[in-house]
Amino acid sequence: MSLHDFLKDKLPEEKLALVPKGFEVIGDIAIINIPPALDEDKYLIADALASHSKNLKTVLRKLHKINGAARVGEFEILYGNRTTTLHRENNCVYHVDVAKTYFSGKMAHERNRIAQKVNDGEDVLVLFAGAGPFLISIKKTKNVNITGLDNNPAACSFLKKNIELNEIEAGVILGDANSAGHLFKKSFDRIVMPIPYGQDYFLNLARPILKPGGFVHFYTFKKDFEIPHFKRLLEEKGWHIELYRNCGDVAPRVSRYVFDLREC
Repeated sequence: MSLHDFLKDKLPEEKLALVPKGFEVIGDIAIINIPPALDEDKYLIADALASHSKNLKTVLRKLHKINGAARVGEFEILYGNRTTTLHRENNCVYHVDVAKTYFSGKMAHERNRIAQKVNDGEDVLVLFAGAGPFLISIKKTKNVNITGLDNNPAACSFLKKNIELNEIEAGVILGDANSAGHLFKKSFDRIVMPIPYGQDYFLNLARPILKPGGFVHFYTFKKDFEIPHFKRLLEEKGWHIELYRNCGDVAPRVSRYVFDLREC
């Protein structure tokens, strides 16, 4: 049964039409966008969601878009009493506090895809590493030298815990990606860049610390009609686009895209 099925006898049709069809699950936490028109029904919706998915212990309502330098969202607890969880995917486990560090449960396939593309022996850098989903997935799959950087102290703290939890070795740097060119004295075979919304300029930071012929996995947010122009811009800047794909919707008409880039 869908969430709508659980609610069809509890809400009138006009309200039922406003209930989101989708929600995100991170560990045993569900995150859902409930519009203001359904304020008085938010606890009813949360209870139905918990009944719909028996493994859920917490339901959070997203109040605002992810923003700020730390990329932290603001949530209202509708069911349960915590924002921490253990999230498992691709034979990895992550301790996460969704109120303190950015984490997307929708990117499991993409994280595994990148891990499979990496070659043993590479020097890899993950910018905006967060709690470590890209870094740990790569290191658990391939024998590489890998470093994660994030400007959020809470994210770096969770990243260090998750490195221990998954019994791997990796470098962790608390720092600003804008300073990457000064922070690193070596260059990298591959850079993973799940950048914040609307900050494409960070791609310019990759080339000075990328080895000749190296790869960048660049994540950006675009409307579908913006993609042809963005592809031209990348090519004009000297990037060869090996692949690009839609990684899922994040807002009406806006999707997250990945571009696998190679320096020409």
